[in-house]
Amino acid sequence: MRRPEDAFPDLYRRLTSDGYRSEDVGKAVETTNRIVMLERLRRYVLQCTDCRFHQTCHYRVPGVGNSSSRFMIVGEGPGEDEDAWGQPLVGISGTLLSLILEKLGIAREQLYITNVMKCRVVDDAGRNKTPTSEETHPCRKFLHREFAHIRPYVVLALGKVAMQHFFPEQRSISAVRGKALAYEGAFVIPTWHPSYILRQTGADLQRAKREAWGDFQQAFQLYHQLRQKEENRGETR
Repeated sequence: MRRPEDAFPDLYRRLTSDGYRSEDVGKAVETTNRIVMLERLRRYVLQCTDCRFHQTCHYRVPGVGNSSSRFMIVGEGPGEDEDAWGQPLVGISGTLLSLILEKLGIAREQLYITNVMKCRVVDDAGRNKTPTSEETHPCRKFLHREFAHIRPYVVLALGKVAMQHFFPEQRSISAVRGKALAYEGAFVIPTWHPSYILRQTGADLQRAKREAWGDFQQAFQLYHQLRQKEENRGETR
């Protein structure tokens, strides 16, 4: 079977030889390449047996959304609902995420949404648990590849596990929450995971809601600024 990466040079040569502008062909081939590579990655995730959690999960949960988006939202991993439905961030936490995005006038489908972990992480009693750094290690390669294919301007990292994928030296999300941290040509903004917000009550709940709302606003403002800069330079895909 012909590998997709072997076909892309042929696509470029054929279209440019037919008289299409090389810069237009380059962008079109890049789009095809990104779609194909993300699909290959999705299939790999769905068959992965690289860690023990594939033995207890119902569904592996690859990333979803707009492959042409330059904005990524990264969570920790599937919970019970995500494990049952095979989609990231679709339970109560995901519904809160959708609520925040809709209040910002943004549809989830416009973005690329994924998790550090692709299988639900549970303890011996079958309850959700926070993965250790060692437990996240087998899954990190998937997020690295998603990042490389999406090439985001901005990543919104939901919670400590997502933050530590990009900045393992950071021990506390409180110290960097809301800050735009440079990472491999992108900016990563850590914020509270929706599940954290949902656990709060009283004044702590109001604080967490206010801080997360500000972080989301900042992330999308930065995204639009960076996108506009690229459009002015004629480089936006």
